Amino acid sequence: METNIPPINIREIVYNEVGASYNVPSHTHSLYQWYCVVYGNVDFSCNERFFTLQPDESILISPGEMRAPKYHNKSIGYFYILFENHRLILDNLADKIVTIPSELRFDLNALINEINRPGENTYEFVEALIIRILIELERNTKSPNRTENFSSQNIQSQNEVFNQIDAYLRRNLFKNISRKDLSEVFHISPSHLARIFRKSSGMTISRRLFQLRINRAKQLLLESTLPISEISLQIGYTNFSHFTHIFHRETGVTPGDFRRTQGNTRRKLNIDQ
Repeated sequence: METNIPPINIREIVYNEVGASYNVPSHTHSLYQWYCVVYGNVDFSCNERFFTLQPDESILISPGEMRAPKYHNKSIGYFYILFENHRLILDNLADKIVTIPSELRFDLNALINEINRPGENTYEFVEALIIRILIELERNTKSPNRTENFSSQNIQSQNEVFNQIDAYLRRNLFKNISRKDLSEVFHISPSHLARIFRKSSGMTISRRLFQLRINRAKQLLLESTLPISEISLQIGYTNFSHFTHIFHRETGVTPGDFRRTQGNTRRKLNIDQ
């Protein structure tokens, strides 16, 4: 019966990090491909349309569409998912660049973490996350302002505060930033600021800052000739040994090895379905 058919059938999930050169020849797939950038920028052509995907931007490419992602002399991290679509309505989302809204950042981070560190019931968890994100992106694309009616609280205002804080963190990775510092910058109490950030992103400020620092370190290791000790300082770690330790803990390799191997990492999630 049709009700027994799952909404989607995932065929491939890959998280990839590449170094100085990234050029995939033009190709097509017979499946839907959801492609999302985690850090860096990717030049993309899709059926003779050219654009650049920024961090936290994605595109759902319809089956049969010609595509060719590339970037030269830059480092990038991204993931893609190939799937059969049986029941999801994705007409408004297909073949458009969309930004992952703040209210879906928690699910996006959970998805990336699961691809990199799979656990029990991985397929079911990943499938649920992908379906939720795609449905929400489709709804937001169709009705961008629909979240304004969800609650009497000003959700849009909270998301704007989150985006401002996130932008501030990106600009000031070299600083020792505390909740108190952010509170003084944005004139919001530390506890309320932390609640807004967690509600909008699904993570703490300290975790987001750590994530941004590691991603920036990867870019500097691959795109510059700066000594690793200088890179450590530029992202806010005055203790070189501590930076090396946390980088290895997060990535599985030392900063030096990451640079020597040009940061090329490919994690393909095993799918036994």
